[in-house]
Amino acid sequence: MQERNVQLSRDSLFDFLDFAAEKGLLKKTTASARKDASRTILKILDDDEAADLSKVDVEDVIRRHRNLATGRIMPQTLAAYESRTRTAVKDFLEYFKSPSVWKPSTSRRAKRAGAAPSATKASKTKDLGRPEAIGHPSVHIDFQIHISPEASPEQIDQIFASMRRHLYGSPADK
Repeated sequence: MQERNVQLSRDSLFDFLDFAAEKGLLKKTTASARKDASRTILKILDDDEAADLSKVDVEDVIRRHRNLATGRIMPQTLAAYESRTRTAVKDFLEYFKSPSVWKPSTSRRAKRAGAAPSATKASKTKDLGRPEAIGHPSVHIDFQIHISPEASPEQIDQIFASMRRHLYGSPADK
């Protein structure tokens, strides 16, 4: 039973986050941010509590830390630390339950209201009918056509009319 406690200790959480980054299970920046946040919040645990995170009420630890950190850490920073710590501990405990099927928790940032999209984002999000614009996988194929310089304008028009007909099913060119 002591083996299990060592596996689920606070220090094992930090080792797990390093492992997840090293193996590409999490982005290095994500793992580092979670580790820093967890280190900050979980440092209030005594040695007995830190020995087995599966027995710790994370919300209680976060509340205790918030009480101690109020006035020292900006509220936005504190909220980010709390969220990262919740996710880190949750992922850590889930990983040890079933390592072979574990998938990391990821979240996408919500767009701020009124924030102007960048030029590249604006062009990507205009067509909401595209699968990738609404989060579905898509296929993108690029191809090149090499046309002889000796080809006549009529031959070039026929090539593009054929492409249009076969790729888009344009009835005008059938």
